[in-house]
Amino acid sequence: MDRALADLLAAGILAVPGVAGLHAGRYGEVALLYPRHRVNGLRRTPSALEVHLVVDLARPRPLAEVAAKVRDVVAQWLDVPVDVHFADAAGGAA
Repeated sequence: MDRALADLLAAGILAVPGVAGLHAGRYGEVALLYPRHRVNGLRRTPSALEVHLVVDLARPRPLAEVAAKVRDVVAQWLDVPVDVHFADAAGGAA
């Protein structure tokens, strides 16, 4: 996957209601790497594309709905299985 497509996917995923961000993993290991650029929260495996999300608690949505919409975004450009991981949450009351 080229850098432009990765950036396009990330932007589309971030526009999904209920998504606060893309999660890079505890040590930054979840990312697509390009020269002088990285796209956090996406990781390509031999069998799928992993998408690691931060859930937006300020705009709550059922997680199954969020995952389905993320898969729809990816399906617009790639024909691969998509594994959606809910890695963190943000935007809730403290």
